[in-house]
Amino acid sequence: MNKLLLPLAIVGGLAAFPVLAGEQQINIGVSEMTCPTCSFTVASSMRAVPSVEIVDFQESATFGEGVFIVTYDDEAADAEMIVDAVMANGYPAEILLASN
Repeated sequence: MNKLLLPLAIVGGLAAFPVLAGEQQINIGVSEMTCPTCSFTVASSMRAVPSVEIVDFQESATFGEGVFIVTYDDEAADAEMIVDAVMANGYPAEILLASN
């Protein structure tokens, strides 16, 4: 019986730790990009957040709107930090899709 307690204690202790951090990918919808430099301004604000990389930008059929596909390390940043950085520059932004 005592031989089982140690392995169970180890497994139980490991279960208490969160899943290892890693790269996350999200889609962020941004609107009110009404000039040629707006998407560059938005991209720059996203890249200012630690570990953020822009994978792609998809322009919407609606003028001034688009979707940025972004990856980031969830130990260095989170989705809200990225959205907040965009909104700090005056552009409405929202998380459209998050995946692991």
